[in-house]
Amino acid sequence: MNLRALGRPFAIRPAPAKRVIGLAYPVVLGSLSTTLLTAVDTIMLGRLGQAPLAASGIAGVLFFALTFALGSLSVGVQTLAARRFGEGRLEQCGEVLRTGLVLSAALGLPLVAAAPWIAKWASPLLSRDLDVARLGSQYLEFRLYGAAFAFFSWTYAAFFAGIGETRQQLRNSILVTLANIVLDYGLIFGRLGLPRMEVAGAALASTIAVATGVVFYLAVTLTARVRRAYAPYHGKTALTAWLRPIARLSLPVAAQRVMSHGSWFAFFFVASRIGTVELAATNVIRSIYSLTIMLAVGMGTAAQSLVGQSLGAKKPNDASAYAWEATRLAAYAMAAMGLLFVLAPGALLRLYTAEPSVIAAGRGPLFWLGFVQAFAGAALVLSQSLQGAGNTRFVFAVEFCVCVFLYLPTVYFLGLRTPLGLAGAWIGEYVYWTAMALVMALKFRTGSWKTIRV
Repeated sequence: MNLRALGRPFAIRPAPAKRVIGLAYPVVLGSLSTTLLTAVDTIMLGRLGQAPLAASGIAGVLFFALTFALGSLSVGVQTLAARRFGEGRLEQCGEVLRTGLVLSAALGLPLVAAAPWIAKWASPLLSRDLDVARLGSQYLEFRLYGAAFAFFSWTYAAFFAGIGETRQQLRNSILVTLANIVLDYGLIFGRLGLPRMEVAGAALASTIAVATGVVFYLAVTLTARVRRAYAPYHGKTALTAWLRPIARLSLPVAAQRVMSHGSWFAFFFVASRIGTVELAATNVIRSIYSLTIMLAVGMGTAAQSLVGQSLGAKKPNDASAYAWEATRLAAYAMAAMGLLFVLAPGALLRLYTAEPSVIAAGRGPLFWLGFVQAFAGAALVLSQSLQGAGNTRFVFAVEFCVCVFLYLPTVYFLGLRTPLGLAGAWIGEYVYWTAMALVMALKFRTGSWKTIRV
């Protein structure tokens, strides 16, 4: 048996790996901004008890279910910007950004205006625990006040990723994260001369921090270098030229994200029916999980841009090489994170909460999640690579089938109809990630995505 030949598909190739990592590491760190907003909230609110911890968790999931789906227009922006960048049509990249910002305002401002009514409507859905439902409604309302800022931020980040300047996202992340930490400390606990708002303060801090990041992105796009190359704010808005292609690429992603985050909300709903302690533990696990999965998201974002740029430059073989290299890197990185889950689940949970009951409830699920991380990495990168090629409808179709026919039935049945409880519900992650990784790998190997025009 030739061991070298056997191991070749799993070996890292230095040249494409260097390019992928060069684009991915700022995205990995930059993507932490959105995730760290929730993580910092979770850590600080964990000092206030189970109810605030549970409330921010389930309300945070609902916030992202509402906003992240509508923010999917950023996928269309990134895909089109990357393809036009590869073709050398730089001013068209600026037109795509301009159209994305107009759409962001059109989608975000109505959510801001409707925030109090949405929060009031959602309150009974958050928990049967009246205290958790009340606090969750407060958190959701103040996060929704920042919906438009979130859309603007995602659109700017997509533009910079598409043109290969992912370091801007890293700089933005540092600014947003630092602002959020300071504001969380002041507004949750009533320090630094700020009012004590507890759960509502955590949400308001995140909203202000994201707004600060939007100001940063605006300042960068107003620099002479960016204005000369891309003319992002000059000329006609080009809505008629770019609205349809952005919508065609983004709508399947929006539907996919509705399904994905709706499934997450359903998971939290199941956890709330198991118990408040289990719901609090689920919030902590999700926060840890979301932080580690940013490694794969960063690799996937790099792959998405490189696939688009390579196809725009008429180099489909390069696109394939970059995507597979990013998949290998993500799988290995996520496997390393999974090992941390296996070796120190209790220590990770104690970073968020000192509640013994919450730690006890979360230790087992977090331990077992460690063994599926590599599949999660592969599935995410291949999904984003297909989106970068413009094959967004296929990714949505697979997401829909896996969630409806496999993931949600598993979570419901094992979580509420067996003695496994919370541990049973988390088994759904095994079903989801292994199915997604297998189907995406088989699709990508066909190469049919190489001929898609965007």
